[in-house]
Amino acid sequence: MSDHENLIVDIAEWVDRVSADPVAHLERQATEVLLTALGKTPSIGDRIYLKGGILMGVVYRSIRSTSDIDFTTDLQPDAALPALIRQELNEAFPRASADIGYPDLMCNVQTLKVRPGSAGLLVAMFPALEIKVGYALRGTPQEKRFLAGKSVDVLSVDISFNEPIGAIQLIRLNADTDASINAYSLNDIISEKIRALLQQVIRNRNRRQDVYDLDLLISRFEFSDQEKVELLSVLLAKCHARGIVPDRLSLENPEISERARAEWRSLALEIGQLPDFDDCFLKIDSFYKSLPWD
Repeated sequence: MSDHENLIVDIAEWVDRVSADPVAHLERQATEVLLTALGKTPSIGDRIYLKGGILMGVVYRSIRSTSDIDFTTDLQPDAALPALIRQELNEAFPRASADIGYPDLMCNVQTLKVRPGSAGLLVAMFPALEIKVGYALRGTPQEKRFLAGKSVDVLSVDISFNEPIGAIQLIRLNADTDASINAYSLNDIISEKIRALLQQVIRNRNRRQDVYDLDLLISRFEFSDQEKVELLSVLLAKCHARGIVPDRLSLENPEISERARAEWRSLALEIGQLPDFDDCFLKIDSFYKSLPWD
């Protein structure tokens, strides 16, 4: 894993993008509390890395809406880890809420499950933790349910294990504070999303969101020859870990584009006007083929 890259974002701006919607606004405030709390727990926070749609929204300003919060960790999947994560987060939540100006926003780990099954962390090849973080404002009708551990408002958090990681970047959540989290590098984001497209056939899933995200990233950034070498190395590692052996023509498999296209129009509910799917996929395929496969 390479050294940290440092990046400063304005998470408050991401939170306030949905200020016209009180429900979505409170959910994003709770997400900010969660990320800040994780940054305040170095025993686990230094080894848990943000990825997925929240990273795309906060760091890369994607307008695609998502409420799920996805992480990867290089912590060992020990049987004692779930209890440690619950304890560390619950202790950090009040401090995080106060520090970022939401003193009346309460958060607490409501449920924490191992996937798959109770022994999954020890025996599964790619186990994960599925966490529900309840949240509520003090003095509201939701407070009573929150205190009983039955909050109706929850953040869905997924922490996966044993994922190859090429590099991480340190994300400062605000220029005026030292609140920070670790996150996937750009190469890791792109590699994992390409891997997800290739994996559609194996897992019988449709991944239209990855086409949108990849088009956004590839359009926004330029890659040197050396950066493409590094990206391909990460991509191959992520693919091989899941039993996928890609080559330069892998995205030409028509089932991959058909599956990604299947639910493409549903993205309009999240982002409004859709780009043309064929244009996006062609751009991704051209970029993919431009990697140094030889």
